[in-house]
Amino acid sequence: NHWNFVVLLAFSYDPIPCAASQTVHAKLHTSTLYYQCSAARRIQLTPGRDRTTAMRPHATGVEKATAPYGSWESPISAAAVSSAGKTVEGLAVAGDGRLLWVETRPEEGGRAVLVKEGAGADGRGLDVTPQEFAVRSLAQEYGGGAFAVQGDVVVFSNYSDQRLYKQTIGDNSPLPLTPDYGGSVVRYADGVFDPHFSRYVTVMEDHRKSSSNPITTVAAVSTSVEDVNEPIVLLSGNDFYAFPRIDPTEKRMAWIEWSDPNMSWDKAQLWVGYFSSKGEVEKRICIAGGDPTIVESPTEPKWSSKGELFFITDRQSGFWNIYKWDEQSNVVVQVYSLDAEFSKPMWVYGVSSYAFLGNDDQSQKIVCCYRQNGKSYVGLLDHDSGSFSKIDLPFSAVTNIVSANSDDLP
Repeated sequence: NHWNFVVLLAFSYDPIPCAASQTVHAKLHTSTLYYQCSAARRIQLTPGRDRTTAMRPHATGVEKATAPYGSWESPISAAAVSSAGKTVEGLAVAGDGRLLWVETRPEEGGRAVLVKEGAGADGRGLDVTPQEFAVRSLAQEYGGGAFAVQGDVVVFSNYSDQRLYKQTIGDNSPLPLTPDYGGSVVRYADGVFDPHFSRYVTVMEDHRKSSSNPITTVAAVSTSVEDVNEPIVLLSGNDFYAFPRIDPTEKRMAWIEWSDPNMSWDKAQLWVGYFSSKGEVEKRICIAGGDPTIVESPTEPKWSSKGELFFITDRQSGFWNIYKWDEQSNVVVQVYSLDAEFSKPMWVYGVSSYAFLGNDDQSQKIVCCYRQNGKSYVGLLDHDSGSFSKIDLPFSAVTNIVSANSDDLP
């Protein structure tokens, strides 16, 4: 009796009784949900004719502070605002089924820390990242996709030097995988493990020749800490790359690429490449975005456990819906049609708007978040039957979904 758990990031514009900036764990039928919620106070500011009056909370009522325009000191400091804004992003699941996330901490100067759920003292989260490191990529300036995990091994981009480091969870001694270029001139993001060739495949942004016009490629980095060499470029020639994703057989890789001046949500292409015996990308097929009569922006390619390629694109209706590629016929088929957005503009790397549920002997189910009429929802799509159902959750916005099988649970 297999079941799955789902991890998502969500928040609500409506008050929810929870502590500020904490991750809450709850069960919903056979799914485990994680969400982040925040608490806030309301402060009313009332301007006067020649002065500014602040209405501040007070133990016995309301205390007025009056001062000439331009000299009034606000009780709301930048530190106070940011201290309540601890953020959580970059979800993943470790080999033992526990959740990993990147937590940005204002009290530590905005340092981004990789945290493992329930692995610390008293069942609290364990700080995986040592104090002298921070998990953050500067690729495309906005970053995202700064780490990946395989079992209990993490590869992450370090903020200060932008080098990739390899670390075993619980070991506070990360070791570099990429050369030291004397600064953050080479940046990495959106990487995945490639066990067959003992490497880490990642988007690489190289600023060494030009700080304003970097060269973006998909490159392979050896996961051997004793073999720190220049990354090997696998894909090049286009202006931008994202979502390198390797199939379960480790013989194929999907990716997204696009050209300047387009943004990825304007016009992009989805490709699949086949690895040679040496790990090079030889045969390539354009799956979506190559037809000049169709303007589309495919995104978020993912391989199911059965080796089927799913992705999201906005062809036909103009809405980002889920599609599947049939390799034998080389035909793209829409999985489900809905006037809603099942993805979002890729401002940052590492977006994950849907995840697969079920094992090989079960029907293929997809849990997804989508946006319709200004509000986010979570849905469950049965690919085999074509049925779709909305999961009732009390949130206004949902993003980043990952899942794992019950066999992986602690």
